[in-house]
Amino acid sequence: MQRLVTVEAVGRIREVLAAPRYELLPLKGMQEVARHLPAGAVVTVTCSPRHGLERTLEAAEWLAVAGFQVVPHIAARLVRDPAHLRRLVARMLAAGIDDCFVVGGDAERPAGEYAGGAELLEAMAAMSSRPSRLGVPAYPEGHHRLDDATLQRVLDAKAALADYAVTQMCFEASTVLAWLERQRRSGMTLPVYAGIPGVLERTRLLSVAMRLGLGTSTRVLSRRTGLVGRLLQPAVYRPDDLLQGLLPAVGDGGIAGLHVYSFNQVGATRAWLDAHHAAHCRGLGLATLATPEPAPAGPPG
Repeated sequence: MQRLVTVEAVGRIREVLAAPRYELLPLKGMQEVARHLPAGAVVTVTCSPRHGLERTLEAAEWLAVAGFQVVPHIAARLVRDPAHLRRLVARMLAAGIDDCFVVGGDAERPAGEYAGGAELLEAMAAMSSRPSRLGVPAYPEGHHRLDDATLQRVLDAKAALADYAVTQMCFEASTVLAWLERQRRSGMTLPVYAGIPGVLERTRLLSVAMRLGLGTSTRVLSRRTGLVGRLLQPAVYRPDDLLQGLLPAVGDGGIAGLHVYSFNQVGATRAWLDAHHAAHCRGLGLATLATPEPAPAGPPG
């Protein structure tokens, strides 16, 4: 059944396409990559055990000076103790960074007392001086280290302290929307940013997805089999179907915006998003347009 899209929702869809969140990796060449971003864009910076928090914060500081709205990822398992956390927060605030994304992290062992994102989030939420917005990850396809029941309990605990959630990278809109419907039914009210891949070589993207332990939605990357299928399948993946499936759920449907996992392929990804934005501004590619019914008139007098 086709979802109706109201006039107000059309405007919101255009806003979402015009201003997605772009995720960057703090690797060599990141500064040059960032020059392809829209001025003032929201840019998140990942954190890994290999490069540590220092690399993330250095990149975040550079991006802030360059005029972007920066959201550093802070991995709980890399934070040593409360004093270390206070220094990290002070550094963010000094750079004018007012948004932070709290993750558990991929380190094998915690560096200190924060075993996961929930513990670090609780510590940050209790601080008198901290970024005013705290985000958390969400996993519509599950997590390779946690069973579904545990994952839900952790998300429920985080939702009480966080300001928004960002979903893991998925490749099928139905996966995200079914998960979102379950969360809304259970009472979660956090704004949710849908995580989508950027424009990337299909083989590289599939490799990344397998390394992250993503689930069945990755089948869209290798759906065509056999010699003819491989010849017809584009070498570069563009998530057109995924985007079109998600956009009708923007706004009242529960999606607050898009979070683009760019893997630093910003130029091609931005051009792709700009093309979709232009198409929607021309009235193309939209689902059936519906005008809301007028509110009933109040009592006379």
